[in-house]
Amino acid sequence: MNALSSCVTAADARSMYPAFPNFAEHIAQLFLEDRLFDIMPRLEVQQSLVKKWQPPVRPALDPYISAQIGVFSKNFDDYETGHFLDYPDCCIRSFNERIRYALDELHEKELVELSSRCKDKPYFVTTSGFVPCSVLCEESHRMRLIAFTDGAQVSAMRSLETEIAGALPHFHSEYQGKYYEIRPILSS
Repeated sequence: MNALSSCVTAADARSMYPAFPNFAEHIAQLFLEDRLFDIMPRLEVQQSLVKKWQPPVRPALDPYISAQIGVFSKNFDDYETGHFLDYPDCCIRSFNERIRYALDELHEKELVELSSRCKDKPYFVTTSGFVPCSVLCEESHRMRLIAFTDGAQVSAMRSLETEIAGALPHFHSEYQGKYYEIRPILSS
C-alpha cells in the first residue's frame, strides 16, 4: 500500500498494478485526496504485531483499513479485490464462480477425510474472510492464508487477535476481534 500512497497520479497506480487496475486507481485517488491519512499507522501497528507473533496464517487485514479503501464494496469485481489481497487465482475463481462466501460442505467433507491423518494438527485455520478453493490448496498454504495447526498455535493466534483488536479498535460488526476462522478437524 506504500506504493499506492506515493503515486503521482491515480493513473500511475493503474499501470503499476495490472492485476487490479481499477482498485489501485481508486486507492491512489483516495491517498491523493488525503482521505487515507490514518490508515498507514494502523497498517504499521498490525504488521508489527504479526511480526511479533509470527502466526502460521496471516490475520485478516484491519477491517477499518478494508472499509476505508473499499474492500467490502461491490464497486470492484472479486478478481481485482482478490488480487489486491494477494489471494491465489484458483481461490478467487472458486469464490466467484461457485459463490462461496464461507467454508462450506465441500470444505467440511475434506476436513472429515483428513481427520485420521491430522492427529498432531487437529485444527484448520484460514484468514478471516478468505475462502480457499480447497483446504488442501498448496498456493493458499504457501501464502499463509490457510494452515493445519495444533492447540498451542491456535491459542497464540487467539492472543494475537485480542492484541490486534485492542490496538486497532473499529466498528465493523463481522470482524470484532475475529481475524481468523478456526475449525477443528472433525472425525466422521
